[in-house]
Amino acid sequence: MEHRIPPSRPAPPPPVPAGPNRTPPPDRPLPPLPPQTAVPLPQVTVTPPRGASLDASLEASFGGGPVDEKAAAADVADGTPKTPASPKTTADTNPFHVDLVIPFSVAPGANRAPAPIAAAYDRLVSALEGEGGLRVTARPGRAGKGAEEVWVFVGASDGKVAELVARERLLDHAHGMLPPKTDGSKWPSTRLRLLYDLLTAPQLQNGLGITPGEGDWERVKGIVALHDDAADNAWVERWATADWKVGLLAGLSSSDQDILARNQSPALRLYFNFLVTYTLSLLPIALISVAFWVYTPADSYPPLYAFALSLYSAVWLAVWRIKERKLAVQWGTRGCESVSVGRLRPQYVAAHNLKSVAEAQNTTDVVRDAKVVASVPIILACGAVLALVLTGIFMLEAFVGHLWHGAGKAIVPLIPTALFSIVVPQVVGIFNGLSRKLVGWEDHPTPASAQKSLTAKTFAMNGIVAYLGLFLSALVYLPFGPYVMSYVGNLLAGYQGHPVAVDDVHAHKSHPEINVARLKSQVFAYLVTNQVINTFLEAGLPFILRFIADWRAGKASVSDILHKRTESASETDTESEVEKHFLDKVERELALPDYTTFVDYAEMVTQFGYVVTWSVVWPLAPVFALVNNYFEIRSDALKVCKHVRRPIGDRVETIGTWLDTMGIIAWVGGWMSATLIALFRPHLVAAATGVDANGIEKIQIRTTASFLASYNDTPTLQDVLPTILPIAAVALAASHGYLALRWIVDTVAERLLWNGSSEDLEEQHARQLEADDGICEAVDELHTKAQNDPSIKHYPDTRAGFWTGPEEGAEEIARVLKIE
Repeated sequence: MEHRIPPSRPAPPPPVPAGPNRTPPPDRPLPPLPPQTAVPLPQVTVTPPRGASLDASLEASFGGGPVDEKAAAADVADGTPKTPASPKTTADTNPFHVDLVIPFSVAPGANRAPAPIAAAYDRLVSALEGEGGLRVTARPGRAGKGAEEVWVFVGASDGKVAELVARERLLDHAHGMLPPKTDGSKWPSTRLRLLYDLLTAPQLQNGLGITPGEGDWERVKGIVALHDDAADNAWVERWATADWKVGLLAGLSSSDQDILARNQSPALRLYFNFLVTYTLSLLPIALISVAFWVYTPADSYPPLYAFALSLYSAVWLAVWRIKERKLAVQWGTRGCESVSVGRLRPQYVAAHNLKSVAEAQNTTDVVRDAKVVASVPIILACGAVLALVLTGIFMLEAFVGHLWHGAGKAIVPLIPTALFSIVVPQVVGIFNGLSRKLVGWEDHPTPASAQKSLTAKTFAMNGIVAYLGLFLSALVYLPFGPYVMSYVGNLLAGYQGHPVAVDDVHAHKSHPEINVARLKSQVFAYLVTNQVINTFLEAGLPFILRFIADWRAGKASVSDILHKRTESASETDTESEVEKHFLDKVERELALPDYTTFVDYAEMVTQFGYVVTWSVVWPLAPVFALVNNYFEIRSDALKVCKHVRRPIGDRVETIGTWLDTMGIIAWVGGWMSATLIALFRPHLVAAATGVDANGIEKIQIRTTASFLASYNDTPTLQDVLPTILPIAAVALAASHGYLALRWIVDTVAERLLWNGSSEDLEEQHARQLEADDGICEAVDELHTKAQNDPSIKHYPDTRAGFWTGPEEGAEEIARVLKIE
């Protein structure tokens, strides 16, 4: 059976002469599109013509050929891609055509036996060299004593990458996945992703099964891709100066999309699309918020504004859900996270003793689902412990710090801040470690599903830290603060070093009054102060720390660092100097932390919660969120390019758990806004003094919260129940009302934005295609042919002297272990 795959839509392959080796037309046509988007979609076979090499055949199929570096440099300058090549100056920062760097630990530790370390190194080198199309070399690392390592460099031939592209497209096509609208087979991001998949996929998927830090690969510290400094600098400069409208008045242009697609990982590409779309969505609600802030009285908690917030959240979620679906169809990633197509975890394959991908597809999920359900009580218990710790800190800050007049009075108010800074991160870190162990115990088949489970568990803890203080202020401190204040004061009466009278709620005038502006101050601190600090920590502080580290290490003088005078490889002539500067770059980048999108998504989702839940307290919250996100787009780009390792990873089709989390937060915001209005919206009531001198009934403005706080004695449940029950009824009605609003908005958005669209038509056709049971054999056959084809080992001749093999790594191991 001969399998054929479609190339990308815009660029048909070069014509193939007619003859006996010419393949017939494909038997799986793609769905018809509307006339305005109709594009000819020729398909080609991955079987090379008789007498031709696989490398030549794949280049003909996927547009292979020499790279025009001058044209590529012009592409980055104007942001319009014309060739899939890298910028011209890429050769200066990566002159040896290194694709991946694998830091291998050779530190002996307690066990100085050389055999395990040497065997682990030989295992790594043998796996890499045994894969046709990869070349390997090694150099001693530059870590200090006790942290010695060897840097293993991996480079792939263009023929190898073309083979990986062909295998992926063959697999995608057989499982009904549509090809991307833009040919990305020659993009650096595609090259790095496929090579990373090759190294980390299990052997039954024709991968090497390398799992850094685990099992036989315990000494492998990571798999790192090097930054393309030229492309990174062009991207940051473009968004910092030329594209000032992005995130404020315009979304990502086609040029921006192409720059992201060519140089960044799929997950990062989707994140920036999410970030820009979310930022643009804040503009209308920010304008509405300004109008309410100007034209309504302060602290009026207008119900119409709360409804506008609920409508905004429902519309935003519906629009993004459809947009990410369209992007997945356009990028050819719809269905890429399934077990049939996605990269399997080698640990999962080993645990289930799988022999083929088909077995993984047929493996039942009942056991894993049961483990996921069993982990829920554990996470709830962890959340309860964390909430208890935060509540204790809240009590210290809100009450004890104001009531304590004994020894150390000046220090007591500082204790809550110290506890929050020291204890809470430790508690959250312990729970996050437990979450990772639970995810490992659940044994997910793919890294994508494991990451989704970890995200849900981890953000549950982060959400408690982010929101619990606001809930305590709104539902405990303001309505019942005087009673808690009196109770705490009476508890402290015997420990202050001098006698203090035990009092009722309102008799003791020395007790501080409740801070009625506390809730608004907290919202301001979370949305403005904290976000400014986070931006500095992400974008500014790493520059300062690197400045200090370079200066203390003597790697550059203060004037060199201040004037950014750094020597690049292009300024040198000898091979040794070029290699030295390249290894300097490797050292800098290996010292950087790994990047995951979790922190960035968590920051935006947390902010979304502040906007939709607490903006009714302070209507300017969406305005400051919009301003913050405008700069966040630029600072995140800077962080990705300068402060973390280059992101690599699998294809993604959705933001997954984050979308579900925002849905839950929006629902909470719907009923919480109604609760805040019921508690704090001012209303007129008759004054207790009756009528004035003219016989006119006196009235006063008060809130339900102030009424609850006005009892002379601590009220019983029977006293407050008539007031609390209507508030609970309002919250319940708002909860159901928001769910109805979401259903209406989702239905309308689905009909207007998705039904009948070109992406919808393509997906409908893709669902009609049946999976090919023989595809795994076809992929294996393609891999075998590629391994035996000599042309797949054709590498660039430029500076080939760098690739001396793994011997230097073995010599470094011998030196460290002091053996001959």
